[in-house]
Amino acid sequence: MQKINLVELTGGGEVHNLSGHDRGQAARELFNIATLDESAEKVVIEIPDFVYTITPSFFQGMFAESVRALGGRDNFLSRYSFTADPVVLQQIDNGIRSSLMKRREILAEY
Repeated sequence: MQKINLVELTGGGEVHNLSGHDRGQAARELFNIATLDESAEKVVIEIPDFVYTITPSFFQGMFAESVRALGGRDNFLSRYSFTADPVVLQQIDNGIRSSLMKRREILAEY
């Protein structure tokens, strides 16, 4: 089992809010998430108690490709598990749902 502790993204505990798609993508690269997607190994993502927000944009930058590549929510959560405050776990669930939304162009209807 692989463990990833997001404390590395908090500047020694100074950051309490993980946000931004670009930062999520940088975290994806830092932790080699694409490689983990290809392995059969389970991964535990540890989120420190002092982190009180993970925005959908950050989550999508870090994990949207994984959610889709693994075939959806249940398969993603069978590979990746999260230890976090319940509020943050709800935010992660929102991020998973956002990762699965089909986007359409607004102007395509005109």
